[in-house]
Amino acid sequence: MNEINLGARKMSYLKEVQTIADLFKELRVLLGEEASYNQVLSSMCTLPPDIAREIASKYAAINLGDPGLFPQTVQLEKEVLNHLSKLVNAPVNWSGTITSGGSESNLIGCWAARNWSRKVKGINNGKIIFPKSAHVSFEKAADILNLNSDWVSLTEDYQVDIEAVKQSIDENTVGIVGIAGTTGIGICDDIKALSDLAIDHELFLHVDAAYGGTIFPYLDKLGYNSPSFGFENEGVMSVSLDTHKILGSLIPGGSIILRSKEIVETISKNISYLSDSSTKQFTITGTRPGTSVVASWVLLQKMGESYILERIRESLEVTQYLVQKLKVTQKIELVFDPTINIVGFTNTKMQNVDLVKELEKKGWHLSIYSNWIRIVVMPHVTKETIDNFIKDLEILLLGD
Repeated sequence: MNEINLGARKMSYLKEVQTIADLFKELRVLLGEEASYNQVLSSMCTLPPDIAREIASKYAAINLGDPGLFPQTVQLEKEVLNHLSKLVNAPVNWSGTITSGGSESNLIGCWAARNWSRKVKGINNGKIIFPKSAHVSFEKAADILNLNSDWVSLTEDYQVDIEAVKQSIDENTVGIVGIAGTTGIGICDDIKALSDLAIDHELFLHVDAAYGGTIFPYLDKLGYNSPSFGFENEGVMSVSLDTHKILGSLIPGGSIILRSKEIVETISKNISYLSDSSTKQFTITGTRPGTSVVASWVLLQKMGESYILERIRESLEVTQYLVQKLKVTQKIELVFDPTINIVGFTNTKMQNVDLVKELEKKGWHLSIYSNWIRIVVMPHVTKETIDNFIKDLEILLLGD
């Protein structure tokens, strides 16, 4: 048998790579401008600040899926969750976990609704009611969990139609979903009305606040109206919030807060083979990166409220700047008056999908939602960005 000279192979490998600098030079060519966000107008995510990037490089080996190995990071997770729980007015007996993002959090919320209803009402799978504005993650959740679903209509204000929800409730209904910060508009459903229905019919109400959950609680301090979407509404049983959106923490970063530990017990699993044999999990993922937790802890606990208030304030100001620019741009029509930092518009010259394709040729990334073009004004979008975008938009609509 031929012997393998590992030492020689190591030297050969080092010669191939030569230096880390050379490798990153190659990656810059391969990935181009993908990490820049310079002309990204469609994303609810944004550039993490430098401190978060540094955390990503230094603490990449932390795996919260094996909490017994990383007790200090587990403590940071508890502190992050405690901070987030206050944003949603969680009761004393709340429980929660950091997740990979809103999709996992929403799946957990639907999972809890199904299992809680089995325990409390004897319904095995049943039906969950979703607004038509709900994120695609709920389609996935219903499919994975073998739940029936009813997608109910919206009002003229793009909120879920409460009367339609009421009409949809039957003996097999296990839960209702409300949205706090819809993907297409950013609007908040009438969570109080949904809560009343949930209480009256003994249903599990999950609130998807993946986007709005880290914006709405701060609006009052910035002079805007802040909607009620959290556990102050007694029918709310779980709320999802993301840390990788306006907060700017590392991707992926989500969370779910549940009203009580008793709800968590309906979905938690014992993991006896880990370093701490008493470990229980109710996440979908087993291995979980600790970097997002560490970054979120720094941004929330150390950089503090002034940091996020400034990010939200600037994004809302740039949103109004964009709206003013669009209002005076010929052949452009706004679809709705923005409530937060999401803007929708259409045009009278060409199909929206064609306009988006033409703008993409100029480097701009936008998205189509329903029958309008959607822009999300995140912290990486500045007034200078808007000026450059409007210039290219006018060229396409009006000519040189």
